[in-house]
Amino acid sequence: MKTLRISNLTLFVKMFILLFLSVSLPVTILGVWYFNKSSEQIEHVTSALLMENLQQNRLRIEQFFRQTELHSESIIASQKLEVLDNELEDRLFLSRSLSLMNELKGSYELTIYPADEMRYRTYSLLIQSGVKSPNSEWIEKAIQLKGKGYWYFDNNSFIFARMIRAMSDLRPLAVIQLSFPATLVNQQILSPAEYPNFQHYIVDDELETVLLAGKDRTLYPKEDFFLSEIPLADLPWKLVAGIPEKDLIGPVETIKRFSLLLVLASIGLITVLLGLITNSFISPIKYVVGQMKKVQLGQLVPSGRYGERSDEIGQLARGYNSLIFGLQELLATTKQMESEKSRTEMQMLIHQINPHFLYNTLDAIKWRADHVKEETIAEMVTSLSNLIRYSINNGEEFTTVEREIEHVKSYLSIESLRNHDTFQVVMNVQPRALNMPILKLIIQPLVENSVRHGLSKLSSGQGKILVRVFIEGEELVCTVEDNGPGVSEEVQTRMIQPNLPSGETGGVGLYNVNRRLNIRFGSHYGVSLTNRENGGCKVTIRHPLM
Repeated sequence: MKTLRISNLTLFVKMFILLFLSVSLPVTILGVWYFNKSSEQIEHVTSALLMENLQQNRLRIEQFFRQTELHSESIIASQKLEVLDNELEDRLFLSRSLSLMNELKGSYELTIYPADEMRYRTYSLLIQSGVKSPNSEWIEKAIQLKGKGYWYFDNNSFIFARMIRAMSDLRPLAVIQLSFPATLVNQQILSPAEYPNFQHYIVDDELETVLLAGKDRTLYPKEDFFLSEIPLADLPWKLVAGIPEKDLIGPVETIKRFSLLLVLASIGLITVLLGLITNSFISPIKYVVGQMKKVQLGQLVPSGRYGERSDEIGQLARGYNSLIFGLQELLATTKQMESEKSRTEMQMLIHQINPHFLYNTLDAIKWRADHVKEETIAEMVTSLSNLIRYSINNGEEFTTVEREIEHVKSYLSIESLRNHDTFQVVMNVQPRALNMPILKLIIQPLVENSVRHGLSKLSSGQGKILVRVFIEGEELVCTVEDNGPGVSEEVQTRMIQPNLPSGETGGVGLYNVNRRLNIRFGSHYGVSLTNRENGGCKVTIRHPLM
């Protein structure tokens, strides 16, 4: 079984996985974060709701308990308990207290006891109604507080106990109990109607249940409830509100499931869209790769698609087409150069056929001219022999400036004899340029062009030619100037592409020199023609220093 490697995956799969992870992971993380934040927000809102409800109900409960305390104050203020005395016999104390209890109880259960904890148990047996306490702790505490009341809870009732003193001498008269059932407190508590399971508790400091609104007195486990509590002022209890988590989290769970489905649907849609987007990038690349494979097979076929696009794909297609067109042009140029090279080699082979025969013939003509005392003919033959020998010269491409100038002088010697010295030639060669390498046969065609096309139209003895060779920067510069009629645009055009009519030869030499320099050194080097301000033509050659 082959091991799956990333390098073995296609570009489509790599891009798809990258885009899928870059989109799906943030969406999933955002969904989880949103759900958690929603739960936190619900808890925060629930806590605020519970606290607001607690504060409202605390005021109602505290006011309700305060009314009981005020009722005890009214009992004291009535001074009707002055008829009681802690020294009275139990039955007499009971008879007086019963009438007072019926008269003063109001809306509460009122019980009156002697202010003596030793008589409490005996006296409590005589009472047939009221709240009975199984122990005497409450009365002990009431006596110890010396007239200050306190609350406690017993037998599902809230009880306020207080010792009563005489107004005149502050002697203890009795201990009273004002009690009411817990159901009355339930009636004071308000619950939100939208939450039917909203619960309230009044609990002691140890969180032992005292009252449960509408239910039993067992607190729900905290892990199943949202709980909040607030102390009741001047009371030994706390008010607790709670709501089952399911009442709040239930809608959140629905949102969670909906969010999960939404995330899954989004991921599915993203997957499809990413597939389409990735394919829109990969398909053009596959097409260009297919075109490149054709190039490997030697088929230079330009791309006919995607070139009109303005994005990177369009740039890639246009770049590929530029490459193909460049290769086609390069191949055409190479073929043309190979053709020219073959033709030149053929001409050279033809020109090299039996050169010794030609030299021997010229030597025979020179000997005959010397024999008959024809010095002019002998000089011309010698110059011609030097020209031919220099031109052939075993096919060497380069020579020195000095030898090139000597070749020019041989040519001018023949032309001077042929035209009977009808023109003047001035040569100015920089000394340090004499030994510089230079392409063969590039100055003589320029001089020949001036003689044949510039000076031929002047009167005898009026023609002048100036040949200069010098070094300028990193270039070897040669200029040939004449005072002829100048050069026409047609001749300049022929130097670039010599499409000559049959029988005409003008411009071929210049084209040959320019073309050789371009091929050998690049388009920066070559021949340029300009007309002089005072008349005549100036031809300039730029040749790199070697």
